[in-house]
Amino acid sequence: MYGLQLQLLTYMDAMSKEENIQPAGVLYFNLIEPIIKADKRATEEELESAIRKNFKMKGLVLANVKVVKMMDKSLEQGYSELIPVYLGKDDIISEKLSSTATKEQFELLQKYIIKTIKNISKEILSGKIDMKPYNKNQKVPCEYCEYRAICGFDNNKADNNYSYIPILKKDEIWEKIAND
Repeated sequence: MYGLQLQLLTYMDAMSKEENIQPAGVLYFNLIEPIIKADKRATEEELESAIRKNFKMKGLVLANVKVVKMMDKSLEQGYSELIPVYLGKDDIISEKLSSTATKEQFELLQKYIIKTIKNISKEILSGKIDMKPYNKNQKVPCEYCEYRAICGFDNNKADNNYSYIPILKKDEIWEKIAND
């Protein structure tokens, strides 16, 4: 929405156009082996379940039951252990409990991503390189940045400000994308 985390969406768009295919989803998979806290008496199955929860993919899946069931062949009902989808009774995907998008929403998202990349490119080419890291719910990337000493950003300085990102509901995000 705000020009952050565009890489995977850009790859999705490029691949969709190159292969002339419709995206079924865009998902991040955690490659870092998790350290889990468990009861010493936990069974092997309970431990495996706890580990699987840490490997559940994050992202956006096409709101299509057939696609969802192809992505998680063991999903009958409830939360998927693999993808961010909740499948209710009668094979109905819960919009509220799932991270899904319709075919039309994926198309809107692809158009929005291209527009965003073009706008960022124009800003860079015009010389706009303001130091304006984001602040989302009091979380800022500067805390982990290896280039802090080089950048010199200090929010105590008068001309250094964060870009505050409001937390929006899912339907508000889709509305903004559609109207932009």
